Amino acid sequence: MKRPTPSWLSAAIFYELYPQSFLDTNGDGIGDLPGVIAKLDYIKSLGCNAVRLNPCFVSPMGDAGYDVADFYHVDPRYGTDAAPAALRPTTPHSAG
Repeated sequence: MKRPTPSWLSAAIFYELYPQSFLDTNGDGIGDLPGVIAKLDYIKSLGCNAVRLNPCFVSPMGDAGYDVADFYHVDPRYGTDAAPAALRPTTPHSAG
């Protein structure tokens, strides 16, 4: 059975980013989720209305984070487990 395509997807313009190299907000030399959150308005100003994040889960970093060890927790280098909630619009697709 084919899954239906969400209606918003046909108009989506994605900005893909690798958090580790995006914006470091705590001075440790590694980009983080607070850096992504801080630049959401900038990303929107580019005409993007969706963001695709490369892996930011707990990982031994043997494969640049793609070797996820725990899909339920944000790797501490990127922030806290609460950070992804700040990336979600308060209502579906309300952030544009």
